[in-house]
Amino acid sequence: MNRRLTGIVVSVLLSLPTQAGERITDEQIQQVIDATDMAAMNRDAAGIGEYLSDSFKKIVEFRYKKWMAKVTVRKDKYLALIDEGWASPGNYYYQRDDTEILIMPDGLSGLSQSTVTENIIQDGETMTSRYREYATYELENGRPVITRVSGHTLLGDTTPQ
Repeated sequence: MNRRLTGIVVSVLLSLPTQAGERITDEQIQQVIDATDMAAMNRDAAGIGEYLSDSFKKIVEFRYKKWMAKVTVRKDKYLALIDEGWASPGNYYYQRDDTEILIMPDGLSGLSQSTVTENIIQDGETMTSRYREYATYELENGRPVITRVSGHTLLGDTTPQ
């Protein structure tokens, strides 16, 4: 029994360096944020899609009168929606601020939170959307990807300073 337990402990210890190599880092998450921000500024839905997990979900929460509504959209539908939205000939401006990155204690996933502002100018009219975005990241086949994005629209003076 002692030999068997010793064998198990040794095999677990030998596998630790392999697992350590599979941990996600702040730098990897920042690279994903930078790449997807650049794709958004270029209205490149396929470029964003490269950094979304196969199981990606976008969750949008919005207030309607006194109720809160929540909508979940899968990867393909999300990419189609943003591609369709960017098809209009108007000007588009995208900015991310107040980004914070957190690696989970197990090192296998991470989170980011940011304030995202989008302006669309069409026919001289400016439409502004500002929301607090929360994203989850994991390694998929050795690459950092976004597995989930959720957020809520900021109203009035609620944008963090």
